[in-house]
Amino acid sequence: MALLSLKNLDGRMQEVVRGASTAFLIKILAAGVGFASNIVLARCLGAEGAGHYFLVLTVVTVAAVFGRMGLNNTILRFASANVSQGNWESVKGVYAKGIGFAVGASGLTGILMFVSAPVVAERLFNNPELTGLLRWMSLAAIPLAISALYAQLLRAVDNIRDAMMVLSAWVPLFFTVGTVALAPSFGPRGAVWAYILATVLTTLIAMWVWRRETPCLRGIKGHFETGELLASSIPLFFASCWQLIMQWCSNCFLGVWSTSADVGIFAVANRTASLTTLILVAVNSISAPKFAALYSRGDLSGLGRLARGSAKMMTIMSVPIIIPLVFAPGLVMGLFGPQFAGGGTSLALLALGQFVNVATGSVTAVLMMCGYERVANNIMAFSALCCVVANLALIPFWGVLGAAAATAITLIAQNLLGVVMVWRLLGIMTIPGLFSKRAQR
Repeated sequence: MALLSLKNLDGRMQEVVRGASTAFLIKILAAGVGFASNIVLARCLGAEGAGHYFLVLTVVTVAAVFGRMGLNNTILRFASANVSQGNWESVKGVYAKGIGFAVGASGLTGILMFVSAPVVAERLFNNPELTGLLRWMSLAAIPLAISALYAQLLRAVDNIRDAMMVLSAWVPLFFTVGTVALAPSFGPRGAVWAYILATVLTTLIAMWVWRRETPCLRGIKGHFETGELLASSIPLFFASCWQLIMQWCSNCFLGVWSTSADVGIFAVANRTASLTTLILVAVNSISAPKFAALYSRGDLSGLGRLARGSAKMMTIMSVPIIIPLVFAPGLVMGLFGPQFAGGGTSLALLALGQFVNVATGSVTAVLMMCGYERVANNIMAFSALCCVVANLALIPFWGVLGAAAATAITLIAQNLLGVVMVWRLLGIMTIPGLFSKRAQR
């Protein structure tokens, strides 16, 4: 940890380390709770029941992405910039319009999910049992969409602790309690009910915290140009769609071509491998607004130092997490029950892909916070295409292992391409130890 000694870091990196430490501790808490909930879920429902739950979770996640309309990073970008300038009228305008758009859009997607449940269950997944679960889960579309936006607003006012609690901790905490209470008696439906309650409670907490943090907004008439908001959010909406494809298409293809048990095994392995990205999410929670502020001031040199320092810190901190996932994956998967132990090799592949995701730095955040939303969108589109092609090629022959390989390949390709584009557009090399001449000026 001497490499991360605060006295050896510049002022911005010290702020990132302090803020990221808070966020990381919350992510550790959330990861521990989430890991425990996955074990409870797997042991209560078995591989097939867990597969049913993760399939309907996939569908509502899709609905929530459409409901957010790409506003996550747009709200963070514009709210952060206006908070730093003390322009609270614009902050309120961004907040009011962003939340209003999201409520309307997520409400429509939730209704569509409810109405189309029989078609999705029977024709897509060939499993009529999923109809009732899909209809219940549609109730989570609105709270799942807007709670994420409130988390970004809290990040914009530097309340990293509560932002991370809303984004990462409250849902798994409430879900774990609900799963323990409901899943043993009601099976997958009980798990779905627990998730709905978790998202609703999290949204209510987020609304209360935002109101507490921004008393200066009361009585102010907000104003922000709708065109400017949408011009930024629309490319990011498509980027979110591509990210969604990369995140969930393996689950869907397994659901179509394999069994619900395989979906459950892959989903558990993928969520476990995602523990590696705890550091990435924690650091991005504090560094992303700073990227936007530095770029708005034209300080590319400071932005480059911050990006490389963040990547170095993330790489060092991720090593203790990656070691057991790569070198003892069977033991880790065995914690979820004997049905999951065979997913060890898949876990190792997924963990390696996530490690590259961390080691290459916050490339997507840099592009989005510096106004290159369309570039980020293009990278996501290419990566999504790679993910679909890889899954189509590998899942029919290798099943769960093929899905894991496709996901890992996609993550590696996406992040290396992001590194190249950040270097070409900004002259910044995010990988520690590699510098461009422009980045050092």
